[in-house]
Amino acid sequence: MMRLKWIAAATGVLALGVGVSMAAPAAANPVRSATTRAGGSGTAGPAGAAKDAGRATSPISLSSWDGLLLPVNSAGQPTGNDAELLGPAQLISPWLTQDSSGALTFWAPSGAATTPGSLHSRTELESADKYAVGTAKHALDATVRILQLPQSNPEICVAQLHAGGSGGSSPFVMVDYKSGKLYVMVASGTSAPADFYTLLTGVPLDTAFSYRVTDSGNGTLTLSAASGDQSQTYTVAVPKVLVGASGHFSAGDYQQGTVSEGADDGGKVQFTTLTQS
Repeated sequence: MMRLKWIAAATGVLALGVGVSMAAPAAANPVRSATTRAGGSGTAGPAGAAKDAGRATSPISLSSWDGLLLPVNSAGQPTGNDAELLGPAQLISPWLTQDSSGALTFWAPSGAATTPGSLHSRTELESADKYAVGTAKHALDATVRILQLPQSNPEICVAQLHAGGSGGSSPFVMVDYKSGKLYVMVASGTSAPADFYTLLTGVPLDTAFSYRVTDSGNGTLTLSAASGDQSQTYTVAVPKVLVGASGHFSAGDYQQGTVSEGADDGGKVQFTTLTQS
């Protein structure tokens, strides 16, 4: 097992201000959006819409993930702002485990080790697949259940698309769950405010939902999600200043709590599908 020291300080929520979690969704102006409910019409949600998040249809592979960011420092302690990155990505209890069906469960306690650019600890996979944002097609698909939220700030980011910043590490797309809502922040890449897009509402804890973030390779992003009888899709522009920049996905449990309320306080997320294409 090889441990690599995490030095990408910009991996925190720098697009929103250092250490600041995602705000409540505000109205946005997408290129196109559509909603589908049972008996209705509209744009279909992501492929493989959530049906049963209790078991994976096949084991989730870690082969396309370059590393796993941990909520502990180089000494294995859950303190400080020098969180460790395991490379290559691999299972390590209790942070990332895999059950007999192949599902992955991520655990990240509140108030544990962070990166220099964030106040929030995480257990998060970093993609090995780097590509030119806005010019090449690339997609991240997942089926997820939020099992537990942190107490001090009950919110978890389950996916990010990074581009720009130090080594292409600044997140400009963040998929976030809070108060039963799944929404996406798309930063401008400048000092202008970010846009927010609500994908799902009324999704309780321990309930399956699927999401897909697609860079279409033509200067647009498609953001979609589905749970039960609801689905939503938005098509939005890639920020012009980021077109052609080196980008990569991350996915997992970027819990937004900052203060520990006890050993059991933190975020827990289970993925039953997780693929890049």
